[in-house]
Amino acid sequence: MRIRWKLFWLLAAISLTPLLLLRINSQRTLNRVADTLSRRVGDHLVAEAKTRMGRFVEDHARLLVSRRQSLSLAVAMQAMAVEQALATTPPPLDPANILLISPKTAGMGPGMGMGRIPATPADPGLVTTPGYFQLTQEGQSLPLPIDAKRLTLALPPGLDSQKTGEQLAALGALLAPYRKIAERAQPLAHFQVTLLTDGMAAIYPARQDAPRQGDPRQAPWYLAALHLPGPVWTAPQAEPGTSRISIAVSTRVHGPDGHLAGVTAIFTPLDDLLASVSMPRHIAATLESLLIVTETDAAGARKVLIEAGEVRRHRAQAWRSFGTPLPMASPDTDVLLAIAADVAHGNSGVRRLSYNGRDALAAYAQTAENEALIQIAPLEEVLAEARAVTTDVGDSFRQLFNFGTTIVAVVMLALVFLSFSASRAITRPLLALTKAARRLADGDFTTSVAVPGKDELSELGRVFNEIAPRLAAHVRLCETMSLASEIQRSLLPAAPPQQAGVQLAAVSRYCDETGGDYYDFLPFTGPKAGLLGVAVGDVSGHGLEAALLMTTARALLRPRAARTGTPAEVIEDVNRELTRDTYGTGRFMTLFYMEIDPVIRMAAFARAGHDPAMLYDPATGTIRELTCRGMALGVCEDARYETGSVTGLVPGHVLLLGSDGLWEAQNAAGAMFGKKRTREVLAQAAPGGAQNVCDALLAALDAFRGETPLDDDVTLLVVTFTPDA
Repeated sequence: MRIRWKLFWLLAAISLTPLLLLRINSQRTLNRVADTLSRRVGDHLVAEAKTRMGRFVEDHARLLVSRRQSLSLAVAMQAMAVEQALATTPPPLDPANILLISPKTAGMGPGMGMGRIPATPADPGLVTTPGYFQLTQEGQSLPLPIDAKRLTLALPPGLDSQKTGEQLAALGALLAPYRKIAERAQPLAHFQVTLLTDGMAAIYPARQDAPRQGDPRQAPWYLAALHLPGPVWTAPQAEPGTSRISIAVSTRVHGPDGHLAGVTAIFTPLDDLLASVSMPRHIAATLESLLIVTETDAAGARKVLIEAGEVRRHRAQAWRSFGTPLPMASPDTDVLLAIAADVAHGNSGVRRLSYNGRDALAAYAQTAENEALIQIAPLEEVLAEARAVTTDVGDSFRQLFNFGTTIVAVVMLALVFLSFSASRAITRPLLALTKAARRLADGDFTTSVAVPGKDELSELGRVFNEIAPRLAAHVRLCETMSLASEIQRSLLPAAPPQQAGVQLAAVSRYCDETGGDYYDFLPFTGPKAGLLGVAVGDVSGHGLEAALLMTTARALLRPRAARTGTPAEVIEDVNRELTRDTYGTGRFMTLFYMEIDPVIRMAAFARAGHDPAMLYDPATGTIRELTCRGMALGVCEDARYETGSVTGLVPGHVLLLGSDGLWEAQNAAGAMFGKKRTREVLAQAAPGGAQNVCDALLAALDAFRGETPLDDDVTLLVVTFTPDA
């Protein structure tokens, strides 16, 4: 059978059978996957919503408690100011600071039965102020003129201002403390009121009201403060005169004789108190924030009552209050009992319940005794994303099924054509590759093959076409590396300089064609004439990049070392310039730099992260390390370095500067050459001079490592002090 027919039956068996089975089973499998995915996404969204709602409602509850505490502290300070004003001799009333209202002109203030703003001519000091307005029955906001620089003093019926001048003056003295408290509590301190037992009142900021309706001393906030100690909070209710939903915190005040003198209070709109208490919209587009209280009925069962609430639908929001708290309507009585118990015990939580005929999540946290903030999000909105995912997945799966069916038919038709063309398409590129490979073997690096298509054979042709240029590039790279190695070695000193008083020797052995180790001799002229500089460096890594960094460091060190400055200053300047080139590359370099004065037999040195130099003393036969602090070059532009020094360098002293490639070299067993062995060889070879030390160390290294290649560059620089200084 010809290869075309073999390929045809093979492709039919491999392709058609799985596709037919997939077509039969795919719909059921896809439906099951869609259901599972929808359920898991829904469970995840519910769990995530519970976590976020719980966290947000606890944060909002803490915010509400904090604001209430601030208002309680403010009303306590206000009470102290009132008692102090009543106990001291007040200054005479200043008409410029007072708006006096008698029963014939206006009422007395928030929560005291006042009506609408009168149609009488307005006081010129009363101006429209942001945050002060009244609501009409239609919900329209009308400006409420006030005067933040004055205080309203209101007289009750039957009380003559001439006979109560001292009390009026005492209340008039409250302007300054009222303003100070209002500034600290803004915007929570909407109105501040002090109502004495005889009905006289002080209101801040000043406002002009309609005639009074009823005795303000029968207001809930006044009566509550009379019967309970400390700051007392009233339930949210419509603020008389403005119709805004407000709450009041009030406390008793006493006169100089210790008897009850009246009540002082601060009124704050519920909108201001609960500002920012709203759930993020990404959890649910429609949700409710409610203030709830718990009560125990006659049967001893706890009930959840709604005291006030905020409804948010899209961008609109508003708070509403109920004169009498209403029961929270839900058929899930067990859940309501659990919420009531949690609130009573100060616990927070998130529960699932039916509310307003919808399945919902309710997150709650205590804000006061038997009171809590609860935020309710409809579950269908929480799960809206899961339903959308289910719909999208179902549509995608149906499209996939239809597409697969189409593919089956297309493949069956395509196989007939492929069976006849496949053999030729396969064999023709192979023949072309064979011919091109023979030309490449003969050294023709310009040969190439045509690579039409995107199959494996075409990819093989593209790889083949890449081989010749890469081989040519590799040859050029080898030539370049050889040239770079030659240039690098030419930058190293050809021979040590002749310097009276010292004998010098140095050697570098690279593990690559190009290395990263560096040594140099710097005979100075000019300001440092007579001194000799020596340096040994080690660049991180090895190869071409290390060699380039070494070359840069050499170019920076030589001119800087020739100028005045200590070794530490020289290293600091070199590091600053080098870091600007290496910053962000991860490359760095260690360096040991020393300036030797053969005449006075001393040396100064600086170390940039390099291993310390070794100093052999022939008198004692000991070797000590010359070290000082300093980090590697190219790491930190502002690095600081220290200058170390050594004196008394008599003939026979030997200095060894080396790179870690020596003592970190390993043999076949993985053992290191080590600094101990280095010291032993140095002590033995020191009497033979500088070159003898270098030769002895390299010979010991070769004997130690055997056939094991070097993993790092090895550099040695030896200075032997002689008597001919």
